[in-house]
Amino acid sequence: MKIILNKCYGGFDVSKEAYMLYAKKKGLELYQYASDFVDIKKCIYKKTNDETLFKNYFIKDMGDNIEISNEDYTKYNLYLDDEHRQDPILIEVVEELGDKASGRFGKLEVFEIPDNCYYEIDEYDGIETIYYSNSKIYEK
Repeated sequence: MKIILNKCYGGFDVSKEAYMLYAKKKGLELYQYASDFVDIKKCIYKKTNDETLFKNYFIKDMGDNIEISNEDYTKYNLYLDDEHRQDPILIEVVEELGDKASGRFGKLEVFEIPDNCYYEIDEYDGIETIYYSNSKIYEK
């Protein structure tokens, strides 16, 4: 079984290039938006192609300058995080792009572990290590 780990300080972070290739392979059109936090309860999204730290990728064109509901955010936002570490398409993207698949805060690598084994991922300040076994792993 293949699995993606982050191997540097920072965290699991996917690059814009990886998002675009992932969307292409899934047959999705992506629209990049920058987040502009107005206050603790309100965020405005502005369509952009610029490199920005707070960016979101939506699978629907939401307009140029919008405030959206939590429901629409959840429905249309594509967010590739550590919960996608076993996604076959994302694995393919990371293998294809190599270092270019990683965002500025990560270094994504694909590891292969035996099928049908138990595993646990340990994380320290963003760096992940995988432990696996044929028998169930018990936490201390």
